Amino acid sequence: MNNKKNKGILLLLLFSIIMPVVGQNGINSPFSQFGIGELKTFYSHPYTGSMGGLSYTIRKNNIINFANPASYTAFDSNSFVFDMGMGFDFISLKNNDNKFRDADAALSHIMIGMPLTKWWRTSVGILPLSEVSYITTKNLYTIENGDSLFSQSVFDGTGGITRLYWGNAFKITNNLSVGVNANYLFGQETRAITFLFPDSAAMLNSRKLKETDIRNFTFDFGLQYTQSLGKNYTLGVGMTYSMPMNLKVKDRSVLYTFARKGENEYPRDTIFPVKEYESTLTMPTVVGFGLSLTRNEKWMVGIDATYSEWSMPKYIENEDINILGDWDAFEYSNSLRFALGGEKMGDLLSTKYFERMSFRAGVHFEQGKLSVLNQATNQFETMNDFGIHVGMSVPVRKMKSLINISFQWGCYGTKDILKKNYAQIGLSLSTSDTWFKKQKYD
Repeated sequence: MNNKKNKGILLLLLFSIIMPVVGQNGINSPFSQFGIGELKTFYSHPYTGSMGGLSYTIRKNNIINFANPASYTAFDSNSFVFDMGMGFDFISLKNNDNKFRDADAALSHIMIGMPLTKWWRTSVGILPLSEVSYITTKNLYTIENGDSLFSQSVFDGTGGITRLYWGNAFKITNNLSVGVNANYLFGQETRAITFLFPDSAAMLNSRKLKETDIRNFTFDFGLQYTQSLGKNYTLGVGMTYSMPMNLKVKDRSVLYTFARKGENEYPRDTIFPVKEYESTLTMPTVVGFGLSLTRNEKWMVGIDATYSEWSMPKYIENEDINILGDWDAFEYSNSLRFALGGEKMGDLLSTKYFERMSFRAGVHFEQGKLSVLNQATNQFETMNDFGIHVGMSVPVRKMKSLINISFQWGCYGTKDILKKNYAQIGLSLSTSDTWFKKQKYD
């Protein structure tokens, strides 16, 4: 009993430490200035991430697959599953004129799963949904009264949305499971435009600042079905559905002037007073479908398709207050994402350590949800995404645990506007411990 209490206290401490930290990456990505930020949906878990994000049919007793809540029924009837990971990001941004590199690391997720009854499993976890992290500068030279005036416009943003979920899965038959995730979305996103006049004492620096607070619920549903094909093969089918939701968010905006002396700023006059108001954040309909084929715990191959209705409005600011102005250089469109991957499974009963390891690989392609205006052609260009993934799972000796490692390389965007080459290393620990087995005494 004391052992269980100690484990419970440890988990509560981990949650209290990690909840403010998950999803707070600081990597500079100009794409994150649009909408709700840059999504982290398919890259949070190294196990599924090493197969291109393949997840809709994945069922493991020691891996928590939050992408399809129906998968929780794969947990053993007397085991407690703990899963925690982090990611290391490396990017290179370039267009026809400039090149920029950045790197960062952060916790990616923490999740627990457990049985409640023979037919009911549950999971609780926290992971990032989106991230806002960018800073860009535009320089402008103008002539006034024969004198050259130099000014700068600085666009910057920080923050993001974190997802805290509670999932429940129910075994309908031995082959069919359904599940639901109730997600609590929370976070703050800050965006600002700063106008600087470093060479002029007559011109006042100014800043438009807007803070957006998100506190809302959304729901995801999942289904998994397995069917034996003879003695050696199993067919897996998975489906997911995310409900479209109109969420109310709270904005806080201000416009003020300030003076600079060295690195310090001194506010002067408030042009637009601090004002709080409600805006609308619309989460899109997302539908996922997956198929997989498994051969006797030897290998598995699968394909996922995900359709997202991003053409619907994402963020609509209060029509009476639009302090940052309209941004007409981008637009959203419906997106279609494919993931193709597979796994060579390890033999956990083997006495040879190498044979107990599993290896995975995959690719993904997404017809991007974001289109950006090409100033040279005055045409919108779709920001497509392509990636190659590999990974492995290493069993921990004398423990029912796996260390999952993933690596992915990808490219996003177009060089004529902005192209992002990225690499990510994922690392997680997945462990399954027997907590609910009754002890027998002679």
